[in-house]
Amino acid sequence: MKVFMRKLLGNKSLFQLIMVFSVIWCAPSFAQVTETEDPLDRLFTIKAVEVDETAARASVARETALAKAELQAYAVLLRKLTQPEARERLPMLSRQEIQAMISGIEVVREQSSSRRYLATLNIRFEPGLVSQFLAQYKVPHVLGTGRGVLVLHAHKRSFAGILWEKDPTLDASRADVDWLNRIRQYVFPVGTVEERAAVTFEEVASFDSQDALAMARSYGVSSVLLLRSVWHNGRLTYSYFASDEKISSPSDSLVADSEDAAITQMYDVVLDRIDSAWRAQLLVDTGVGGALDVLVPTSKLTDYNLVISRLADVSLIGERETLEIGLPFSQIRFRYAGREDQLRLALRYAGLSLEKYGEKTVLALRSPENNN
Repeated sequence: MKVFMRKLLGNKSLFQLIMVFSVIWCAPSFAQVTETEDPLDRLFTIKAVEVDETAARASVARETALAKAELQAYAVLLRKLTQPEARERLPMLSRQEIQAMISGIEVVREQSSSRRYLATLNIRFEPGLVSQFLAQYKVPHVLGTGRGVLVLHAHKRSFAGILWEKDPTLDASRADVDWLNRIRQYVFPVGTVEERAAVTFEEVASFDSQDALAMARSYGVSSVLLLRSVWHNGRLTYSYFASDEKISSPSDSLVADSEDAAITQMYDVVLDRIDSAWRAQLLVDTGVGGALDVLVPTSKLTDYNLVISRLADVSLIGERETLEIGLPFSQIRFRYAGREDQLRLALRYAGLSLEKYGEKTVLALRSPENNN
């Protein structure tokens, strides 16, 4: 372990950490998914790490806060990328060893006095160094992100059905949930007049997703998470529907001291289940991989360029080379990490498919009817 970390430190000096100070005085918004953000950056960046430290001097408070933030971000990153049973194989790391895998810290918000330091930080880890570290201990991990998903929650309290209405309890519950540091990107609708007319409380509560999916597309995502819950006599009964799996969960319940605490717990349980399900599909053992020669249709130059562009966004794909340019097919070769079934799944999420063409394999855009 020490030899490996010394190698990392040699490659990545602590003094070369990129400190980006961009002070933004607003809360994170989940209303849209940023399509231009690099998937690996999104996956390996832990966002909205809150720190608040007091010491004899502001400089000491700041240093203590940064140290705690780095440790906290590392713990969240491991929960995000790996399954619990594999995580147990990893050794404890020092702050210096964790810093060696950090490529940048962005200060989103910062306040400082003579003795106190408060900040909100985004901490980015270097994907290659993290993957090397996890591979060293044979810990499979996620190298791809799930697609964005629109969240609609129909909640009932007494005789009131709440979907679009402003509700302090629901607002407080959502504020206590870490929506950002998940494999998937969660989007909440704005609640315009048109949206309120398009999707009703009854549709969400009955898991009728047709209009919700249409709304999701307006936010640049293709999936929905529909939740329904009822708060009664200190118990929250709930279930959910995830359109990707096309199944609804059985009804579940939990008891809490307050309604907002129960709803927060419900959100955490549902998001953890979704994360675990996606990790099971996206986990990659970087010690396994191979090379593949494929044909890419070139009858339409736009389709060819789109295939190559989407292929570049698949994190399992490594080196790529063009073997032959021609009509109706060109031939390329690429290396990949993980098993071939994992590769096929990753390509599917990118809107691509591998199909047999005689003794050859064709890499092409997935047809719309098979894209759900």
